[in-house]
Amino acid sequence: MTKAWKINKDPLFRGDVAHGVRSATHGADRSIVRHILYLDGQGRDTPYLSCTESKETATRFANKGGKVYETYAKEWLSSGVKHRSRKELFLLLKGGGKGDAKWHDAFEVAIARKYVEEHMEHLCDFTDKATQADIDVAVGKIFL
Repeated sequence: MTKAWKINKDPLFRGDVAHGVRSATHGADRSIVRHILYLDGQGRDTPYLSCTESKETATRFANKGGKVYETYAKEWLSSGVKHRSRKELFLLLKGGGKGDAKWHDAFEVAIARKYVEEHMEHLCDFTDKATQADIDVAVGKIFL
């Protein structure tokens, strides 16, 4: 059994390319299910960046030649980035989904929920950012 993740002290990790964290996309579809299921594939437009409580999981997502970046959710607010916790995602990903996780297929919502659990996923939510430049600056500030 793993220890409970704590927002005030524990880091989150993101596996990404070696030259820096790829940015989220201003004005992209807000569907959390679309994001988690990786619909439209690599390079898709999304207002979210996925993070995990597990450095091992982040390493898997970084792939060969990538890098693992560290971040602290407690610091995101000062950069105007919302933290969508694993707990919040579990609440949204029930039935046909709720809020930004509402989806036309309850089975796909259930798969997204399973992935959140397996990957111990949290989301950096950039939907409140006014411009792409604002998102890019925030991404640069929150990932070490």
